[in-house]
Amino acid sequence: MIIDIHVHPFFHETKIVNEMKRAGVDYAVLLAVDVDPLDVEKPEIKSKLRKRHLESFFGSRALRFTSIEDEVKRFFQELVNYYPELKSSNQEIADLVTKNPDKFIGFGSVNPNKDEDHVEAKLKEISTLGLKGIKMLPTLQLFSPIENKNFEEICEYCEKNKKVLLYHTGCDPGPWEIPELSEDANPKYLKPILESYNPVIVLAHAGSYSAYKPGIWFDEAFELGKRFENVYFDSSAVSSFIYTEKILKKMKEEVGLDRLLYGSDFPVVWGSNMKYEVDVIKNCNHLTRDEKENILGLNAARILNLERAG
Repeated sequence: MIIDIHVHPFFHETKIVNEMKRAGVDYAVLLAVDVDPLDVEKPEIKSKLRKRHLESFFGSRALRFTSIEDEVKRFFQELVNYYPELKSSNQEIADLVTKNPDKFIGFGSVNPNKDEDHVEAKLKEISTLGLKGIKMLPTLQLFSPIENKNFEEICEYCEKNKKVLLYHTGCDPGPWEIPELSEDANPKYLKPILESYNPVIVLAHAGSYSAYKPGIWFDEAFELGKRFENVYFDSSAVSSFIYTEKILKKMKEEVGLDRLLYGSDFPVVWGSNMKYEVDVIKNCNHLTRDEKENILGLNAARILNLERAG
């Protein structure tokens, strides 16, 4: 059994299914993304992003012929422009699963910047639609896990209802390649939350995605895994970093490879696809056959409560 824990439905379902067949993937976890570009205009969010952007701007590009306000205006327009193609609703994901129950597994999403009524309605919707997990992105959803009370409610919901929490860690494409802007996605900020709540949480990208600093917050993600047994990792977008002798040895000895999951982030990662990511694992010389089978699907099947195919 091969399970891709990290797939975005940006393509038509037929294209996703064809890619699954090409890669030998049995199930793809499709992810909703509940975002609102207007959240950028909230005073507390705008102030934080402005400060972080300017810190980065003057730290790396001080000699640039533009005014501060022109640069800030350009930056926020870039943020807003990045959003439209990223959103996918819980209902859209559920509909795809209903049409392809033998191929797709659905995860919902909840924007924690909205009011309590919105959050409660989305959590109820996820239950009603039978979605198996929740995708959260502190980058695109513009929240800090240690400051957002709604995020605590989401963690409590996942724990009580046995939903998997797939949580973005590391930088993100586009404007969020700047580490300062993605700071809220540093896994270290999850520590106080996980001391109070115990959901099965998968750290997407293992804290390691960064175009400029690969492995950027792997150490922080790894420390969470050492302390909390409910913490898992997916290798989407970071397979070239994770499937090395050094990193696998470290994980095997101190955390165990039973908490490492295959994910492709299809079709987001440029130059990659499901088959490429499957082949990286299948051809890895630092893994046994059993370890490869576990990472490719059996570890995910366990937390998703799926029976092994065949």
